[in-house]
Amino acid sequence: MAGLACACPHPLGRRYAPAVVTAQERFRDVVRDRLAPALRLMGLRGSGQGYTLPTDTCWAQLGLQRFTWSNRDAVEFTVNLSVVSREAWALALEERPWIGAMPKPNVGAMLQIRFWERLGSVAGVGDYRWRLSAGGGDEDATCDHLLTMIAEHGVPTLRREVAERLNSRDGSVP
Repeated sequence: MAGLACACPHPLGRRYAPAVVTAQERFRDVVRDRLAPALRLMGLRGSGQGYTLPTDTCWAQLGLQRFTWSNRDAVEFTVNLSVVSREAWALALEERPWIGAMPKPNVGAMLQIRFWERLGSVAGVGDYRWRLSAGGGDEDATCDHLLTMIAEHGVPTLRREVAERLNSRDGSVP
């Protein structure tokens, strides 16, 4: 370890190179420290990459989905919105137990009984992707833009879709 230099003193007098933060680590930290608290202030519950708008009648969910090509240098991700009545999901579960007791916002299963859309689409900007780099220079702008879109388009869409299901006879909206 003698060849590694760092300005950080070590209790035993050795010097080590500082840890390098990967984009995946930055994504995890940004979600935990910045996005999750803001989403909770908007009325959502959850952690990590899945959040739910509390309602007794529907599963109203928001999911952060990383793309598979993300790597240590950059993480690209999108936001999925999903709403399905709890009754319709329970009926589907009886016939298809493999779908799970609760829908997953990042899996587009059972689309015939469920609203499922990307945040960018409901905001009118298409299949929008956000990006966080390992260096973090894009963190503030990414978080500000993402949270603004969720507040202005994502949460209102979830609330509207829940209301539409409350007003329909069978809890589903075609």
